[in-house]
Order: sequence, then C-alpha cells, then structure tokens
Amino acid sequence: METVFGKHSVKAVFLARPQDIKKVWLLASQKENLQEFADLAHAHQLTPEYLPWPKFLKASQLTQAEKHQGVCILARPREELIENDLEQLADARLVLALDTISNPQNLASIIRTAAFFKIDAILTIKNRNAAVTPEVTRIAVGGAEFVKIFHITNLARSLKTLKKMGFWVYGMDEAGEKTMAETEFDDKTVLVIGAEGQGLRQNTRDKLDFMVRIAGGREGLESLNAAIATSIALYELNRK
Repeated sequence: METVFGKHSVKAVFLARPQDIKKVWLLASQKENLQEFADLAHAHQLTPEYLPWPKFLKASQLTQAEKHQGVCILARPREELIENDLEQLADARLVLALDTISNPQNLASIIRTAAFFKIDAILTIKNRNAAVTPEVTRIAVGGAEFVKIFHITNLARSLKTLKKMGFWVYGMDEAGEKTMAETEFDDKTVLVIGAEGQGLRQNTRDKLDFMVRIAGGREGLESLNAAIATSIALYELNRK
C-alpha cells in the first residue's frame, strides 16, 4: 500500500483509479475546507475518517513538515511498468524518455508537464534517474496518475524496441542541426531528454534518428534546465 497526500495528488487518484483507494483520512480541524474529498469518498462507497492532528499524523505516518493539506489516502500502488511492458505502447504517439534526470524536482516537473500535454508514456531509468517517490508524486500535483511511467534498466535497448514498433527517436541537444520548430516529427515519436550539463550519453545518442534543439541560447548559456527544456519542447510538439 502507498500513502498519497495533498489535495491535487489525492484528487488525481480519485479521478484515475478510485478502485485502488482503501482509506481516506481528513484532518478534523479543516473539515469545512475538505468537503470535496468527503464527497468523493462517499461517491465511491468509502467512509472518510476525520482525525484530530496527532491521530492524523499517526495514521498517515506523515510528518508536520510534509505538505499534506489535511488530506491523505491509503491506496494500492500504481502498476509497476517495466521494459517487458513496452508492447503496451503499440498504439502510442508520443513517448518521453529521460536519460539520467537525477534531480527529483526536475523529475516531478517533467511528469506534471507530460501529463498536462497528454503524453502517452515516460521512460525513466532505474538507478540512474531520480525515483518516483511519494514526494515526487506530490510535487507533480497528480501528474503521475495520468501518464504511464515505465521503469527500465537499459534506455538504449528500450529505444531499439520502440524503433522496431515504428517509433522515430529524437534527442534534445544543443548541437541539433534543426530547431524543434523546423523539424517535421513522425506520427510515432520518442523524445529523449538528457541531464543538464552532461546531456545525452553516447550510448543513447547512438540510438537517435535525429538530434533537435530549442531555438535560442548564447555563448556561455547554451542549454536550459532539463525540466524547462522539456516544457518548451512539449509545447512545440503540441502545436504541430
């Protein structure tokens, strides 16, 4: 079971997979402000528990420092998707692949942006990318509930698999010959984002069909934060 807290994150679980929710805990002192969540619970045959501050923290196992906003649920965890599950993307149109994004804040922002633009899936590398923790899920304000997240062990191999499924692979890099706006993207696209500074690893570059860049940059400031670059790139793709 996993604990999900914060208004946006909890509401997203109710919208995406209410059948997985087992407990709903609401802070008694904020009862009037949390009526929406009581209504959601009742609508799915769940009885919300209004708890005073000490019991709320004990039940949820949260700390005072965590931004729970007085609402917390206990739910079955999301299905863990791995490399062997990539066949689920046979009908997908746009996949985001993350190459060593190690900052949890960046990962959370990328997940939120991907969900906003209705990306089909995100590939994240086990032991190289930041983990999708409850805190990352909270910062992503529910985004993790609306996009498939695959935890893979080998990005190059996964890209090869997707290419066999008809995808074309585009890597974001400041050395890209064409900008996003100048590029004609395929109907089945994988967009690969590298870490700020390091960029894409060579083994990943070897699997790219094209390298593209965001228009802009100047000497001494050639690249953007990975999360910001992803937001701009997905906006550009959404316009096409």
